[in-house]
Amino acid sequence: MKRVNLSFTGAALVACVLVAGSCTSGEADQTVTVTGTNDACELDSTEIGAGTVAFAFSNDADEINELYVLKDNGDVVSEVENVTTGTSRTLTVDLAAGDYEVSCKPGMSGDGIKTSFVVVGEGGPEEATIDRTVTFDAHDFGYDGLDLDDIKVGETIRFEMTNSGPQPHEFEVLLPDGDALGEVAAIEKGEEGGATMTFPEAGTYMFQCILIDEESGEPHTALGMVGTFDVAES
Repeated sequence: MKRVNLSFTGAALVACVLVAGSCTSGEADQTVTVTGTNDACELDSTEIGAGTVAFAFSNDADEINELYVLKDNGDVVSEVENVTTGTSRTLTVDLAAGDYEVSCKPGMSGDGIKTSFVVVGEGGPEEATIDRTVTFDAHDFGYDGLDLDDIKVGETIRFEMTNSGPQPHEFEVLLPDGDALGEVAAIEKGEEGGATMTFPEAGTYMFQCILIDEESGEPHTALGMVGTFDVAES
């Protein structure tokens, strides 16, 4: 399933999961080179020191590509999208010690090509305290049991999604200005995925699935997998 960036969402090209500062625009402590090809996602080092890491991503694949940094449980730490063939982008994130993966997605579809790496040493963000967990189902074409009421600024929510539909789905949350806050990455039928997000400001947020329905060629947003919710001052 391919995904597209819809102009009406204003989605940022770099998505940051805003949990304890995991994505940053500051100066990196170190740089790691990632090369995406048609069949590989290569790191120049698979052991990285904790702290601020710049992933310098070069797309050598034949198609447009994207890069995810994932925790070992599949949660998206951050991503960069729409990297055209022959170009490079840098994704800078704060990482604490633990096991991670990078995932390249040539054609911006499928499960991605993954390479594991380990972060060692002291530094990086502390894990945010989860205030509550929202469990829900995705299907064609909607979300059941998605409780987005009474969210306050500063609240950290763990989203746990089960895909009950016959095709892949995701759950992406956008800030009031249209930038990406975080997402449950695309998961296949019958599988589960999660993401932890901290809400930094009051306003109206959007949620969506922007994967493409192969039968109709329409984005899932156009078929009903989109909505808004409000976050209030704490």
